Amino acid sequence: MWWSKAALVVGLLALGPVGCGFQPMYAKPDPANASPVAAELAGIRVLGIEDRQGQILRNALVNRLNPLGEPSRADYTLSVQLNQSQENLAERSDGKASLGRLFITATFKLTEYRQEQPAFSGTSRSVVSYRLLGPTYGSTAVERDAEKRALGDLAEDIRSQVASYFANGKRSRGPQP
Repeated sequence: MWWSKAALVVGLLALGPVGCGFQPMYAKPDPANASPVAAELAGIRVLGIEDRQGQILRNALVNRLNPLGEPSRADYTLSVQLNQSQENLAERSDGKASLGRLFITATFKLTEYRQEQPAFSGTSRSVVSYRLLGPTYGSTAVERDAEKRALGDLAEDIRSQVASYFANGKRSRGPQP
């Protein structure tokens, strides 16, 4: 009778990954099986954003919205404006800043292709703290790292807001201020 228990355990182990939604880690996504929201997100063209921060944010948005590449025919365009400010939170005994905080705010508009009125608009804000190091290069590297983290957070938040807009029925909500 031990063999029947062993067969049962082997059977459960073989069928276990099938029932839990297992997907291979490196499998290429199948566009035919994509969710409706993912299909809508893949149809968004992200317009250029000014400055170096804008380029980083645009690349992050493209990677999150269009993982298979930019659409050849876009159904929507996404425009983003950035505002940044910094503040020093603490000072060392020599009067130099030792702790800083970076605020980046993104205002975005999602517009249907060839329409003037935005279909959806919103604001996203990221606040990142960082510790300033003594040497100039070290402080610059820390500030750039904080900037990249903040822009990544903004890209993820914008993607979430736009995905929520599509998931909640874009036609029923109308334009947002």
